Amino acid sequence: KATLLVAFLLILLNLLGSRRETAPMSATQWPKRTRPSPDSGGHLQQQQTASNQTIPGHSNNQTGPPDLLSLKLLNGTVVPTKSTPKEGHNESLAEVAAASVTATATGGHNDTTKNSTSLSRTENLVDDSSGGSGNVSSSSISIKHRNDSLDLVQTEVGQDGNCPPIPPNLDGPYEVDPAYEPLTKVEQKLAPKLQPGGQYSPRECRAHDRVAIIVPYRDREQHLPVFLKNLHPFLMKQQIEYGVYLVEQAAGSQFNRASLMNVGFVEALKQKPWDCMVFHDVDLLPMDDRNLYTCPDQPRHMSVAVDTFGFKLPYTTIFGGVSAMTVKQFRTVNGFSNSFWGWGGEDDDMSNRLKHVGFHIARYPINIARYTMLSHKKEKANPKRYEKLNTGSKRFDSDGLNSLHYRLVNLIRKPLYTWVHVEISPESS
Repeated sequence: KATLLVAFLLILLNLLGSRRETAPMSATQWPKRTRPSPDSGGHLQQQQTASNQTIPGHSNNQTGPPDLLSLKLLNGTVVPTKSTPKEGHNESLAEVAAASVTATATGGHNDTTKNSTSLSRTENLVDDSSGGSGNVSSSSISIKHRNDSLDLVQTEVGQDGNCPPIPPNLDGPYEVDPAYEPLTKVEQKLAPKLQPGGQYSPRECRAHDRVAIIVPYRDREQHLPVFLKNLHPFLMKQQIEYGVYLVEQAAGSQFNRASLMNVGFVEALKQKPWDCMVFHDVDLLPMDDRNLYTCPDQPRHMSVAVDTFGFKLPYTTIFGGVSAMTVKQFRTVNGFSNSFWGWGGEDDDMSNRLKHVGFHIARYPINIARYTMLSHKKEKANPKRYEKLNTGSKRFDSDGLNSLHYRLVNLIRKPLYTWVHVEISPESS
């Protein structure tokens, strides 16, 4: 009798387990971006049901070729597995989604302009409380080789002409190209696909997101062509409207990265009504195109897993490297502090500002938000950065966008980017 009872319980557990694996995910498992599209005016409603939830780059109504790789989460490590073009593909996607998606912490400072009934992009977000745990081995992720041909874009366009919420042509992990090429050669390849000033709008549909990429810059001539030849194809596949702004500080004063990002914010908005700002170091290259360059309801730290840090999050409050904020979020915290001259400190100060006003830092899982860092000589650290950090809260309201002083030397729309050449005044600090 005991043996029969045990056998009966095992059969029952197997039935329950298989039912749970094949059951559709609840809509509550997917944190949604709720900011309305600037073009559609929020008309794109949440029409996705629990049966068609997906992750960036994949759609349940797409079977895809047999060689598509799906990712299964096993003991915290992403393991690539070949999937069939039928049920197996969708099941594996559901497994990785259910295992890896964590919503941002509830509460905090919410943008009042966001409409909870509209959907702009589906995003996998991990709150900063996740810390640096859950390392993903670089050898466990399948890498796809980039297809440089971007002329043919397959997509499903809605009746209103908007791009689909999830870009259909994402590959997931892919191999970046860190080899140097002259800027003129990169221009020949990419300029025909771009508008002047390094701007882009998808031709096949109307983008949901207007994104300005702000790049603080000085003395990185070797990195710039590599950065641009990798970033532009990456962004084009995401079907966003974007522009790249290279904000270069004139010689004669110590580098002030934070002030350059403030300048980029101000000057970019003079050119176009962007709704999302991505602040991007020139030496970081994204390694997974599911890392969508858009702005969710909370400020997002994007460069979660960098190869030079062993693909681990160094500390939970980090906000450096690559980060994204809406225009309203950036204005709410008064931008970056202008007081940090030399290397280091300004990103941690921004993290403190976000916490001060009630924001939470959102992050993609570490198997998606992966970057490689181009080699460079280490910059001289600012010896007073810790002192500035400790007293930063006293200056949140007086040090930032409202205290920015600079002189615009030049603004030129070059083929691959808009060059903003400025002199930063010490009065900003």
